[in-house]
Amino acid sequence: MPRLLESEITKYLETLEDSEDGLDGSDSEVEDEGHYYQTARDVLRDLENSDEGENAQSDEVDADPPLVIDNDENMPDPPILEAEEAAPQSRSQGISKQPLVWQKRNLVTAEDSLIFRGETQITEVLMSCNTPYDFVSFYFTSDLKKQIVEQSNLYAAQKQISNPEIINENILNKFLGILIYTSVIKFPNTRAYWSEKFGYDHIKNTMPLKKFEKIRSTLHFPDDMLCLPKDHPDYDRLFKIRPLEEMLNCQFGKVPLDQRLSIDEQMCATKMSHYIKQYMPNKPHKWRFKLYLICSLQGYAHRFEVYSGGGSKNNILPGEPDLGESGNTVVRLARMVSRNVNHIIYFDNFYTSVPLVTYLAKEGIFSLGTVRVNRLRNCKLPEKNTIMKKNVPRGFYEENVATVDDIDVSAVVWKDNKPVNLLSTFVGAEPATTVTRFDKSKKERVAIPCPKVIKEYNAHMGGVDLLDSFIGRYHITMKSRKWTMRLFYHFLDLAVINSWVMFKKVNNIKGNDQLLNLGTFRLELAETLCKLGLPANGAKRGRPSGSTIQRELVMKKFRGPAQAIPLKDVRLDQTCHWAVWLDKQQRCKFPKCSGFTFKMCQKCRVSLCDTKKSNCFYKYHNEE
Repeated sequence: MPRLLESEITKYLETLEDSEDGLDGSDSEVEDEGHYYQTARDVLRDLENSDEGENAQSDEVDADPPLVIDNDENMPDPPILEAEEAAPQSRSQGISKQPLVWQKRNLVTAEDSLIFRGETQITEVLMSCNTPYDFVSFYFTSDLKKQIVEQSNLYAAQKQISNPEIINENILNKFLGILIYTSVIKFPNTRAYWSEKFGYDHIKNTMPLKKFEKIRSTLHFPDDMLCLPKDHPDYDRLFKIRPLEEMLNCQFGKVPLDQRLSIDEQMCATKMSHYIKQYMPNKPHKWRFKLYLICSLQGYAHRFEVYSGGGSKNNILPGEPDLGESGNTVVRLARMVSRNVNHIIYFDNFYTSVPLVTYLAKEGIFSLGTVRVNRLRNCKLPEKNTIMKKNVPRGFYEENVATVDDIDVSAVVWKDNKPVNLLSTFVGAEPATTVTRFDKSKKERVAIPCPKVIKEYNAHMGGVDLLDSFIGRYHITMKSRKWTMRLFYHFLDLAVINSWVMFKKVNNIKGNDQLLNLGTFRLELAETLCKLGLPANGAKRGRPSGSTIQRELVMKKFRGPAQAIPLKDVRLDQTCHWAVWLDKQQRCKFPKCSGFTFKMCQKCRVSLCDTKKSNCFYKYHNEE
């Protein structure tokens, strides 16, 4: 039965005192006069009271009149909680069930109480990284690659695939390099990259097309023999990608968290048929896999999880409340956030509720988010119809504050193009500032009031959106019929973007101004992955190319460019660096050496001295 307010209980009692039923006497007096039941609910209530009264004293039972009278048409209905705001029946430790009392006042938090006291020092392993390959290797670790190699070879054996492609870590690197190449260099289809006439040489020289397709068909992550049947209570819908997700999240979480974080959903576009796919009719790509992420302001994804529908394997730990699907998502992602060091988490109205922000505040985490009106129970903020009247100026705002378990919660409504509602535990409407908006009647931009909470939300909520923009620029678009491959491509994109964000952050700390943009970062990474352990350029596969004469004519007419410096990871990989003889002497390219030489590294394509006095060839391939 819903809990009644004190004012409603008082009104019920006053109604009973004015009645002529004569219920002030004992049970015997009522029985002598004849007792009649007016409704079925009275019968059930009387039976319940009789069962409970066996262990109670008679005078206590006689003194309690019924609280609800069905035949009183003027009696107000008891309050009914909204479905989203109803108190959970289980695992609701620490969540107050008392009715909210909102007051019209401002929430002001001292600046000293918002000072961040968490860890900000980047690990030495990341600080020692220099090249794109170094940063990506921090996330796509050797252990992760070994897991993929072992399970892919095992999967090929279990399926008894004829003539399977046995892979190793070196082959997997080349496969990943080709995928990253395709995210920047766009061709109409996959096989076009290996076209004899229009193909991309960096990909063609790395791996044959048939070998690439065989690897893609057998790429696997877990052991299918360990998968539970679908009717098992612990069956995991994401079993096929769970090892990859867990190992990447482990590495993503090793980067210290900033003070301000944002939680939002992210979409992975796909057209394949699968039951965890979501339909978004208002989006450009309507069919997508949905992921939840917690990100920094720079677009770094600290943790992610794939939404797998109702009944998925999302456990609630002891001591955590059950706040519904959206609230539990925030609670799970916030497990990695340190308590009581003044972290601030931002989210949108899909997640925000009073129980959620109250729970986070008890854990020592501030929060702010847009909120739906039906989740602000008993709040007296102006409704939409009132705010949107013409006599209410644009920029109008109002704030109400409620105290829940000694936690002050602020609700603010602001009129912009439409009403905007926000809920916070650390910031309110004051001090307000101004923003400019276009006034249609005056046909010019005018200044209107803007609450502080609006400025705070707009400045720090866009972490996941920034990450989406990075993925939108360059991402792997290669088609596949397997849902696991589509999510694998997306996970690889997340790892590359996290690597690029940390590449910029570490180089800024070191004082390096020459930073790579995302496209160049991906190209250098792809080149390194494709050339690591690659034999020196030997005989070319296929028929001889007819462009040799044309190339020689161009080289004869114009002087060729200076020798390109190879990537550091390729220069030091200790694989197939052979010295070949040149027809003419060239200047040694080793620093501080002004000599001339007839020798050149066949793989690096750089001329180097190789004499008793100055062995530049050895130094070039061994010194950093």
